[in-house]
Amino acid sequence: MEIIAKRTIYGSNWVSLHHIDVRLRDGQVMRDWHLIDFPQQAAGIVPLGDDGRILMIDQFRFTTGRRTWETPGGRLDANENPLEAARRELREETGHAAETMEFLGPYYPSSGSSNQVFNIFLARGVKKVGEITDTNEVLGARWFTPDDVRKMINNHEIIDGMTLTGLLWVFDRLRQ
Repeated sequence: MEIIAKRTIYGSNWVSLHHIDVRLRDGQVMRDWHLIDFPQQAAGIVPLGDDGRILMIDQFRFTTGRRTWETPGGRLDANENPLEAARRELREETGHAAETMEFLGPYYPSSGSSNQVFNIFLARGVKKVGEITDTNEVLGARWFTPDDVRKMINNHEIIDGMTLTGLLWVFDRLRQ
């Protein structure tokens, strides 16, 4: 497949929306496909305590109108790499720092319509170093046992895609 035309409908430094025309493998042209373009990647962190508990943040998302439990994460700042962003987001959203950060992988949360990339990290040796500084987004932070987190997932109390993906990778890693 090949993009043969791209028209910007809306553009900003946060997100842009384009109509694209794509030549399919059989030669047909698909016109006006919507592409949501994110110029910056994001980093997500699953903070794991020495006792095996997982640190999660309490957030109200105005985009969904819901209060949710999530793992920390956010967009990379300009000229910031995913590891630097993960360390910064962990500190801002939880008041904690990690001895080690293990890169679990990247993923596209909605690859059929967007080029957004999330980079997921497992933070180990997580210790409190200060207070939550991102008080506009985060209502609080709390430690949960893996069993509590699994119950919350099964009860649809954890519904954020980056959180669910990170937890899936960490639970798989821990059972190996």
